Formats: sequence, structure tokens, C-alpha cells
Amino acid sequence: MKILIVEDDNMMSRILKRAAMAVGYEAADCVDAERALEMLEDNRYPLVILDWMLPGMDGIELCRRIRSMPEGESIFILMVTAKDRHEDLVEVLNAGADDYIAKPVDVKTLKTRLTVAGRMMRKFDELRDSQ
Repeated sequence: MKILIVEDDNMMSRILKRAAMAVGYEAADCVDAERALEMLEDNRYPLVILDWMLPGMDGIELCRRIRSMPEGESIFILMVTAKDRHEDLVEVLNAGADDYIAKPVDVKTLKTRLTVAGRMMRKFDELRDSQ
């Protein structure tokens, strides 16, 4: 399964990419929201790992834009951020994210969440294909 990682910090991007590849994903990455939207228009990424704090458009707005795309409701969005208050979680989920993980990222937890996201996406695809 192909995923898109939107993260402007090179070290964090490498950590996310390594974790995704370790659980079987093919990962593409970019550093800003505008490029992410271009990539999503050109390719199918059933899962997006998205940093909240990006240059230009932030991850919250990008999340909303992804959800408004024709295939946007079928994309699993995992938001990654240093913000970790209850109010932040509420904002992330209200913007349309499916899950949230706080920095510093625990790689074991990230791999588990990516594995669960993959199972959810496969079930979603099965349901969609059976209709």
C-alpha cells in the first residue's frame, strides 16, 4: 500500500518513512501542503501521515482540503504533532483526521498505529468493493 508522508523536518520524515516501510508500506514524502495536494491529485494514497506545523498551509487546513477532495473521505489521515493537549486532539479530529500521534514519536507505537490503519483501510476497501 502506498502512503504519503507530509513532514518538513528531514529527521522526522526519515523516522516516519522507516517505520512505514518496516510494516510494509511504500512511502512517498514531501515537505509542504501545496506539494501534498499535487501528489494526491496525481496518485492514490490510501493513507497520509501529516505534520500539523507545515510551512505555508498548516496540517489542519490540509486535512480539511484532503477531506473535500473527491476521494478524500476514503483516505486515512494520521496527524503527527508536538501539540499534545486535549484541545489539540479535538481540533485534529474535527478537521477530519482519523488518528493522532504526539511528538516525540515512539516508533513502536507508530508502527502499531500504521498496522491498525492498514487493517482499517483493507476493511474499508472490502466494504466498498462489495457494494
